[in-house]
Amino acid sequence: MLEERQQIVIQNAVTGKIIWSEKEQKMIPLAESGVESKDSGVSWIGEIPEHWEVAAVKYVLEIPITDGPHTTPQLYDIGIPFISAEAIKNGIIDFKKKRGFISEKDYELFSLKYEPKRNDIFMVKSGATTGNIAMVNTNKKFSIWSPLAVFRTINDRMSPKFLYNFLESQAFKKGVELSWSFGTQQNIGMGVLSNLPISIPPLSEQKEIAEHIERASAKIETAIGLKEQEIEKLQEYKSSLINSCVTGKIKVS
Repeated sequence: MLEERQQIVIQNAVTGKIIWSEKEQKMIPLAESGVESKDSGVSWIGEIPEHWEVAAVKYVLEIPITDGPHTTPQLYDIGIPFISAEAIKNGIIDFKKKRGFISEKDYELFSLKYEPKRNDIFMVKSGATTGNIAMVNTNKKFSIWSPLAVFRTINDRMSPKFLYNFLESQAFKKGVELSWSFGTQQNIGMGVLSNLPISIPPLSEQKEIAEHIERASAKIETAIGLKEQEIEKLQEYKSSLINSCVTGKIKVS
């Protein structure tokens, strides 16, 4: 339920169901804001504030959506990390789950096409985890493989954190699910991703929305952590109780 609540917070914020109020200095429901709404023209986005825009995601990107090499490089025990879909989970890049390491020569070759940069966003575009995303939060050198699509925002038009939250929303995930194709596994093309619509608030609102989601998510994640600890302790107690019963350490009447 807490995880569902977190998704609702993101969904409502990035689609304008709640908006930033300068007067009250907080997020409030659109219906209570006095701001007019309009039809976004996209069923999975719905109504948005009148002053927001809707456009294809490609119009807020600094570079066209790209990916990593479509060849399999030689992997080594040391070198530069080589990242693919399995490392993209829970919004972060888990470098412990890298494919391996590549040489400096391969890194330089792959960087001619794409070189990772802080605040870039990766989306898995093929395989069982299609739609999973993560944001780059490091300046360290690494390369990516072809299952990952790259989003890099135009910073004076789109906040990377707002775009990250929109891509994480159930609205956008619905758009991805409606657009992906199936062969031996599900996948979605970069051209299709480029043309999926997103809602675009003014830049100042994007930043307030991103901060609101970050604050709300932190509280929810803390609550989730506490619940997970409770569950773990209950599972330990259950195992201990079963062990005591079957080994005769406690008498069952």
